Amino acid sequence: MRKYPSVNVLPSVALVATAYAIFIVLGFPDGMLGVAWPSMMQQFQLQNAQMGTMLLVATTGFLLTSFNSGRLIGWFGIARLLVVSCIVRGVGLLGIALAPDWSLLVAAAFLFGIGSGAIDGGMNTFFAMRVRSPRLMNWLHASFGLGATVGPILLTSLFSLGLTWRWGYVLVATLQVLVGLVVLIRAGEWQMRAEEAVAAGASQRSTLATLARPIVWINIAVFFFYAGIEVTAGNWSYSLFTEARGVPPELAGLLSSLYWGSFTVGRIFFGIVADRFSAISTVRAMGITALGAALLLWWNPIDWVGFAGLLLLGFALAPVFPLLMTATPSRLGNADANNAIGFQVAAASFGIGVLPGLAGALADYSSLEAITLFMVVGLLLVAILHELAVRHPSEA
Repeated sequence: MRKYPSVNVLPSVALVATAYAIFIVLGFPDGMLGVAWPSMMQQFQLQNAQMGTMLLVATTGFLLTSFNSGRLIGWFGIARLLVVSCIVRGVGLLGIALAPDWSLLVAAAFLFGIGSGAIDGGMNTFFAMRVRSPRLMNWLHASFGLGATVGPILLTSLFSLGLTWRWGYVLVATLQVLVGLVVLIRAGEWQMRAEEAVAAGASQRSTLATLARPIVWINIAVFFFYAGIEVTAGNWSYSLFTEARGVPPELAGLLSSLYWGSFTVGRIFFGIVADRFSAISTVRAMGITALGAALLLWWNPIDWVGFAGLLLLGFALAPVFPLLMTATPSRLGNADANNAIGFQVAAASFGIGVLPGLAGALADYSSLEAITLFMVVGLLLVAILHELAVRHPSEA
């Protein structure tokens, strides 16, 4: 099996640390939403399926920027893109925190999505096109997992102090603006690298030409189902354990956090060993493991079996996104990679916007337990689609 190249071209430890800090803050809201949602439902008189409304609107904003991340980097440079995106995302988070009614919260989620998409798409393009290191890409996404791990702990701690979910979003909004200021301080270094990334082969082929390739659509589908199931597990585990299985809220909040924690540990671990194994073999093995873990969560003969399934699921899903993203230039060729990376990030966001909400609608129709079977089916589709992708001829 071919091993994908590992080249560390980032200019300084400070820039790497800044990139990782950005992704830590990027992960906070994903981890927080599952814990905040029961309080949001009660305050705004919502149903489970309405989580999908918020996520879908945020995803719409995300798609607008992530789908065009290659163009945005080429036009503005990564530094300006990140600074502006951090401000926009911070305003969106603050709007969510201060919204007096559901409609304004959803509107704020749109701004949040615009900022998130530009950050996620821009940073993934930067790392995949210039850094091309499975190790550093895994650790970049481990940083996201770290933020998602801390998010539930942060919100649960605020609840224990008698504060509401809104304070968690205020705090994350503040951190978001601060990391944007850090990028602004080192803008010259980021801008230099952005120009190099564009010169290295960005957007050599038109958007339509890239989309004309069937393998691109297979990869899009992989990212759609993978990311949607990843976030479905994180967003619904708290409600599943507390409302369907009678687990105390404190333990359920800890388990929700530990799901993202196992996810983060997995990305750190695979960042260490990524260069020793082929990306295809690792993704295949972890896809099978994730499917088995979801089956344990669904089976749940006793609570600890379900808990173990959730934690194993987080670990198994950890390397899939960064390895597939790093492999994109090798699989599709440099001419299509910059476009395809943006499409894949957009597809992942679309999955996040659609699948957790669809799972919530299924729970309203049936029960929260149906969400676990929903995840099993989704992960089976990921495994099948990945096999189709790896059997398609690659392009140098």
